[in-house]
Amino acid sequence: MKKALTIILSLAVGAALGLLIGSLGRSSASNDASAMSIIIETAGGLVALLIAAYLQIVLHEAGHLVCGLASGYRFVSFRIMSLTLIKDGNGKLRFKRFKLAGTGGQCLMAPPANVAPNDMPTALFNAGGALSNLLWATLALLALLYCSNMSSFFKYFLASTMVVGYAFALLNGIPLKMGGISNDGHNLLYLKRNEQSVKGFYTQLLVNEKLQNSTRLSSMPEELFDLGGDIDYSDPMQANVEILRLQRMIDKGEFIAVHNLLKELNFSHGQEMLQLYRLEMQSDMLFTSLVTGDFEMAKSLSRNKLLMSYITKHAQVMTSKQRVLMAKALILDGNRNEAQTIYDKVVSKRHGYLMQGEVESDIELMKQLLDQENIDQNQAKTTN
Repeated sequence: MKKALTIILSLAVGAALGLLIGSLGRSSASNDASAMSIIIETAGGLVALLIAAYLQIVLHEAGHLVCGLASGYRFVSFRIMSLTLIKDGNGKLRFKRFKLAGTGGQCLMAPPANVAPNDMPTALFNAGGALSNLLWATLALLALLYCSNMSSFFKYFLASTMVVGYAFALLNGIPLKMGGISNDGHNLLYLKRNEQSVKGFYTQLLVNEKLQNSTRLSSMPEELFDLGGDIDYSDPMQANVEILRLQRMIDKGEFIAVHNLLKELNFSHGQEMLQLYRLEMQSDMLFTSLVTGDFEMAKSLSRNKLLMSYITKHAQVMTSKQRVLMAKALILDGNRNEAQTIYDKVVSKRHGYLMQGEVESDIELMKQLLDQENIDQNQAKTTN
């Protein structure tokens, strides 16, 4: 999403700046405007461009929301920057702060009730973002064509809204894969002909809802994570469900079994997976290496700069990454104080995270590690 967004905004900003410069040139030539007035007008145009670009991000997510609701999907959360509107487990709407790097907004929804995974409607939901951008860009164009007596700032705003909106609609609506990641148009077509991926899409949405409402992975039924066939690890929707299945085993404390499965998955299919999911898998493997005593594997993974950068970056919003850092500090680095600090920080901020089911699981797992370390220390003192 971040890479696509960069491309979209670069194209849109270039086009909008072209319109702005052309307009300023005509204004300067016809009115003999002063240098200061041109500077002020240019600054106003750039501000209008930034507002329009961000507005189209919000409108894109709102399009998914409206079309999802029209298709029977259920509201889970809607985020603009860090301000997030969520529906809690009691069905009440409330605001909380949550920020995810690389995204300006996000709309999470749950699958329609009483609909089998393979029968879930996906077309309108996936098309909603691009349709919304297209609609608002066209309305901006009509306003430019038929409305008069507008300020130069509002003209620049409408022109920017039009250009950015059409750019978003094209690069999200035309089926594309950028860096291996499918855009909305590609997802729409792919989900029409791949039932296993539809099940994966269904599972991810349902798991997100349950995690947000404080349900742990270990409490979810095992069949939810069964896609009913061989997994295509190059497909993010299928690969992610397998990772969720293995994370469920971690939550259940099946460390040795899941560690062996993660090693096999990394060896056999790691290169087929998108980098995001490969790093997520390796993050889990670092944790299981530590708790099962596979220290050679743990040392090797902890020297992977890309992996450690991923873990550190996402630790800001995901307690599962704090858990990995805490286990590394405690077991590999022998730094009990650092481990305790990480644990205390997560506990003190536990209600600030979005996925509360994950938070409960990670706090319990970290506490178990700290308690076990205390037992080991006491036994060592007794022996001495």
